[in-house]
Amino acid sequence: MTLQRTVSDWQAFREHWDGVHNFLMMGECVPFEFELPPVEQVIDEVRQDPDARIWRGAKGDGLDKTDISQAFRQLPVEETVEAQFQMSHFKLSNFYGRGRLFHGFEERVMDPWRRALASAGFRWTRCYPILFISGPGCSTNYHMDFSHVLAWQRHGVKRFSGLKDPDRWAPLEARMSAHGVSKPAGICEADVLAYEMHPGDVLWNAFLTPHWVEASDTVSYSINLSHGGLRLNDRLCRNEQELEDWRRSHPDDRNLGIVKG
Repeated sequence: MTLQRTVSDWQAFREHWDGVHNFLMMGECVPFEFELPPVEQVIDEVRQDPDARIWRGAKGDGLDKTDISQAFRQLPVEETVEAQFQMSHFKLSNFYGRGRLFHGFEERVMDPWRRALASAGFRWTRCYPILFISGPGCSTNYHMDFSHVLAWQRHGVKRFSGLKDPDRWAPLEARMSAHGVSKPAGICEADVLAYEMHPGDVLWNAFLTPHWVEASDTVSYSINLSHGGLRLNDRLCRNEQELEDWRRSHPDDRNLGIVKG
């Protein structure tokens, strides 16, 4: 039985949102659209902002946070699409002004999404967008997010990989100390639940489950909507409830800061 799944209505979303497997979304579960300029313009405008995070993006077993921001900002814009880099931005409101890259994004994307989510019976404590751009062949390596993530592929192709049995590779204590994790040596292709994401594809990534994202041979980017405290019928998903319980019983654990993404 394949674990790959596509959810196209809110009833199905309510049935699967709180599991440990990722799934694609379409139909009424994607109530938004937004046009963006050519990828070179997106890269150029984002890289000039001081809140941009620009890392090396080399493939490996864990996140590579080598800062290359100074050198990358000095590249001619036409060379950026061929460069090796991983760029993220967690404050897209920096670009909400008239004439800026994401002018109208709240009204066209975030507002419809929040309304649809609320109409389906959900509530949350945070819900905001993040931009991720990857150079050709670059990777956001093995990690876990302290959030539910709706990943909306906008340009290029990415392979979004999770695990068929995430609890085997990331049991409770591993999830609770998810900062700086590395990909376990025993994971092989048979253990992987992967989706190839093309422009327009939308994927739901489950809270605190291991995953990694690899770009194809061209530059690619996605806009991710990050959620925390997401509840249906006043109930958190299993992994977030375990996190809340752990925080209460381990008040001095410094590993439990919020990881955005």
